[in-house]
Amino acid sequence: MQLGSIPDRLPFGPTYQVQFASSFLNRITPNNVGGMALNLRYLQKTGIETGAATASVGRQSLAGALANAVVAAVFFAWAGGHHAGVHLDVPVGRYALPAIALTLAAAGLIGLTPPGRRFLHEKVWPFLSSAGSTIKGIATDPLKITLGTVGALGLPLVQVVGLAVSVHALGGDLPFIQVGAAYMAARLLANAAPVPGGLGALEAGLIAGLTALGVPAGPATSAVLVYRLLTFWLNVPLGALALGFVQRRGYV
Repeated sequence: MQLGSIPDRLPFGPTYQVQFASSFLNRITPNNVGGMALNLRYLQKTGIETGAATASVGRQSLAGALANAVVAAVFFAWAGGHHAGVHLDVPVGRYALPAIALTLAAAGLIGLTPPGRRFLHEKVWPFLSSAGSTIKGIATDPLKITLGTVGALGLPLVQVVGLAVSVHALGGDLPFIQVGAAYMAARLLANAAPVPGGLGALEAGLIAGLTALGVPAGPATSAVLVYRLLTFWLNVPLGALALGFVQRRGYV
């Protein structure tokens, strides 16, 4: 996804190592803030201007969110014919009007005052112009679009495969599509938890989802712990080594 988010050609080796380093930072910072900051610094060090680099990082976050939504919708729809669904009640209306009011107030202050217009002219428009050029460069390159799409959809699918393998290895008998639905539901809940990598929230959601779908509590708990060991905790030493390496090489 990183390779497909910028028109420039990035070297594969350093980019790959930086992703390990960013995964380590995501383990100790909430909402992937550390990883995004490291990727931004890496792009700047490769010579990409700040506006384009920031647009690339933002585009990766947006692509990841859209991919998760698409994958979740597919799994939920497919699994719905096999098992009763779980309904979530999110009070969107409670927050929508205050958010719109604050956005309009901020836009008015920026657009109607001399300091605000100066800020738009000197800071915002050049940034948006650079970001727009970056997006245009990617939109006309089929290879970049393919890389970005495969990267965005690949991450949740690889996670589901890892969980499914762990479940079956420890005696759980659950169809892959239901494992995927349980994972995506738990991931959506964990994303709302202000902790790095959804630590604790994701484990609880996965165990609850698997047991609700018929996996005994013992195998479900063991499978989730093994899955998190391989996909979360193993990245800590590997990512720490990668972070030190990319710093010594001057990649970030």
